[in-house]
Amino acid sequence: MTRTVNDVLKEGVQSLKETSETPQLDAEILLCEVLNISRADLFFKKQETIDDREHKQYQELVERRAVGEPVAYILQKKDFYKDSFYVDSRVLVPRPETEILVEEAVEFLKINKKTKVLDICCGSGCVGLSIKRDTNCDLTLSDISKDALEVTKINAEKLFSDKEISIVQSDLFGNISDKFDVITANPPYLSEKDMNVYCKNGLEYEPEEALLSGKTGFEITKKIIDQASEYLNENGSLILELGFEGAQFLKNIQDLKLEKVVKDLAGIERVAVFTLHK
Repeated sequence: MTRTVNDVLKEGVQSLKETSETPQLDAEILLCEVLNISRADLFFKKQETIDDREHKQYQELVERRAVGEPVAYILQKKDFYKDSFYVDSRVLVPRPETEILVEEAVEFLKINKKTKVLDICCGSGCVGLSIKRDTNCDLTLSDISKDALEVTKINAEKLFSDKEISIVQSDLFGNISDKFDVITANPPYLSEKDMNVYCKNGLEYEPEEALLSGKTGFEITKKIIDQASEYLNENGSLILELGFEGAQFLKNIQDLKLEKVVKDLAGIERVAVFTLHK
C-alpha cells in the first residue's frame, strides 16, 4: 500500500487526539524524527511516499505518546535555552519557563562580573549548563539522585567535554563545602494535593522525587532559603524557581534580601531572586 507523508501524519494526529493537548505538534515532531527531517521540510515533503519500515517505526512512537509518555522521553532529547539536552525518565523534562532562571543568573553574573555557580536539584543539568553556555562560569552541579546525576554527566560531557565541571551527589547542601557567587535551584515544589490533581497528561512518567515537596509544596524551597546564606559569597545571589503559589511564602530570611520575583509568560510569579547582605 502506498502512503504519503501527509497520510501518515493524519493517522498520527487522529491517534493522539484523545490523549495529547497538542496532537498536531506531537505527530509532526515524531514523524520528523523518523524521517530525519525538520518540521519546515515536512511541509514540502507531504506528498512524498513513506515506506513500510518508516510507517511501522512511526506507529510505535505514536503508540507510546498515545498512552501519555512525554515526547521528550520518547525521543530522549529536549531543546532548552540554546542547546538540546539528553533526557529520560530519571529526570524532569525541561520547561520553557525555567529559562527565566537561567536568564536571571546570567544577568547577575555579567553585571557583577562574578564566576562561581552552584546549581542544586540539577536534574538533567539544563539550568547550570545553560548558564555556563553564556558565561563560562566555574560550575558545580548537584542533586540528591544518583540516577539524575548520570543524566547530568551525559549532558556535561556532550556540551562541555573540554571543560571541567564539578558534579556532586548531595541532599541540598549536605555535601557542599564551598561558597559561591550564585546558587540556582529548580527544586521540587508540588504539594501533596498538587500531585493528585496535576500528575496526569505525562507528568506521571516523571520522577516523583523531583516533583513532590511536601504538604504545602514549599518545604524544600524553604530549606534552601534557610541554608543558602552559609554557601554564598558576600553580595551573592540565590535564584529559585517557584511553584504556582510559591511566592506567597517568600520573605526576607536572615541575611537574604528578596530583590524581586519575576513572572513567566502566563503571569505566574515564577522566579525569586535573593541577594546576601551581611
